[in-house]
Amino acid sequence: GTNRNISYTGTYSYNGNSYLSVYGWTTNPLIEYYIVENFGTYNPSSGGTSKGSVYSDGATYNIYTSTRTNEPSINGTQTFQQY
Repeated sequence: GTNRNISYTGTYSYNGNSYLSVYGWTTNPLIEYYIVENFGTYNPSSGGTSKGSVYSDGATYNIYTSTRTNEPSINGTQTFQQY
């Protein structure tokens, strides 16, 4: 894999259901991922299976996964893991 550094500045103020995240895909294996920095009234990870947590750059990130079955992807309709 390749290391990626992502820097951002700004203010996140939610009103209802929203989240601030980095979004992307890997292709081999086919995985859809979100790195959620903050969220509003609904946690988008709430339906997933917990895989633990990691600590990075002063923040703790909880890891969740779910299987997406026959859903749109960057490779057409596929079954894949979502993190």
